[in-house]
Amino acid sequence: MAFFKRLTQLFRIGWAAKKVRFSQSETEKLLAQRALVSLLADARGISLKVGQLFATAEGNSEFQSLTDRVPALPLKIMLPILEKSLRQSPQKIFKTIQPAIAAASLGQVHLAEFHDGTPVAIKIRYPDIADAVAAELKLADLMPNVGKAQQWGFDLSAYKQTLFDTLQRELDYRIEAKTQTYFREAVRVARLEIPRVYAELSSDCVLVQSRATGVTFPEIISWSESERRLIAETLLQTLFTSLFIAGEVHADPHNGNTFYNHADNGVMVTLLDFGCTVSLTKMRRLALLKLIIGCREKSAVNPLDCFVALGFDAQKLAHIQGALPLLSQMLLRPFLVDHAFNLAEWQLEKNITDLLDEKRWWFRSAGAADVLLLLRAFQGLTQQLQQLRINLNWWEMLEKSVGEMVLRQARDLNLPAVNVSATEFKALDFASQAQKLHVKITQNNQPLVSVKLPAEAALELQKLVPDDVRLELAQTGMVDLTAILQRLKSEGLCPQVLFTCELGEKQYRVWLE
Repeated sequence: MAFFKRLTQLFRIGWAAKKVRFSQSETEKLLAQRALVSLLADARGISLKVGQLFATAEGNSEFQSLTDRVPALPLKIMLPILEKSLRQSPQKIFKTIQPAIAAASLGQVHLAEFHDGTPVAIKIRYPDIADAVAAELKLADLMPNVGKAQQWGFDLSAYKQTLFDTLQRELDYRIEAKTQTYFREAVRVARLEIPRVYAELSSDCVLVQSRATGVTFPEIISWSESERRLIAETLLQTLFTSLFIAGEVHADPHNGNTFYNHADNGVMVTLLDFGCTVSLTKMRRLALLKLIIGCREKSAVNPLDCFVALGFDAQKLAHIQGALPLLSQMLLRPFLVDHAFNLAEWQLEKNITDLLDEKRWWFRSAGAADVLLLLRAFQGLTQQLQQLRINLNWWEMLEKSVGEMVLRQARDLNLPAVNVSATEFKALDFASQAQKLHVKITQNNQPLVSVKLPAEAALELQKLVPDDVRLELAQTGMVDLTAILQRLKSEGLCPQVLFTCELGEKQYRVWLE
């Protein structure tokens, strides 16, 4: 019965989403979004989580209400669940229990007090939500392997299993309590608070923790620049420390999961809801750190080896291995500069598409399913930093967060070489890449122009060559700039002569060194 009820809900949601997609005007789209938000809020479970993903991706939108204004169930519905969990009347433990202040996809939060006056928060799982989620997971298991998923070999079974495992963990508040306690102990960041868990009062459907107060993210946008900077630094350090030190990353970065307060040391950031996290082994996180260091220092680190150790499929990456150093530079750009990085300049999606075009799907399909959760954490953070209007020095913050010992461990990490089936191009390490692009023009053996540019400028070769020269090269067929550019994208920026030619009295020589 739950299966068919959920199927009907999802059909209605799908129809509403279609109306949003094909709206003919902004007013029509707004009304359709509001209808969709209402259906998602009512459905809760996976459907609500999808809506919260839209809120994260789109910033201020109708979907934002799904992170902080989901209608709560009445207290009288939730009290029997609490009583069954405690195996005694809640009044024996709690002096007061208030109606819910926050409702989420799987449960809702009630403020309460112990009899000694200690304020706490009680998170109670919705009745029957486990059955609803199980029905949705059954539906997910029926998803066909079509389109991009089939064309580029996405491992849908792995994605479905990750979805299943994540939801099963979120449904069991005992796991969340354990994760939250570990995070509180392992992620030590100034100005960061993690609520204490009362494990003896918690169960699979109830989590009791110390009460956190504060304002949510939208309200801090108007705070002073110094306060916003402290918040930005705290958020970035929290991500780095949790990833590279604790190996456990909070992967649900929507606005309802963080509180902010003014404090004596400037600000305090309280992180909540540890149901959705992603764990990384020491090997995987050191491999990622080694990739960052190798890319930054242009050392003899093979990005293919790092990506494979991080969980990527070697055979799929083999199709783009020549482009991996350039791709790494694009992905890791905030870490590669020695100044505060403006995230608005990143243009990551555009640059990756320009580099790989359709082959970018080899990279996307190669990643382990849980890498999506890690990317979600990074995406949420970068959007918050942009909304705070604060630019930070990512490398400086990373050094401060992980310390010299961990950086040394990453540098010294020996990764097994990856053997892939015979491919057209040889994998490059960062040290093998060219550092400079040289452009030299002479006339009658006398130098006219001699320019040195970063090697990456070779990807803009067609823009660098003057229009009249480009036209003459095309007409004479002496140099095919398009073919050169495609080769560089496929094989990487190896030291090489890109072209030499003579046009009239002028001689042109362009090379990578």
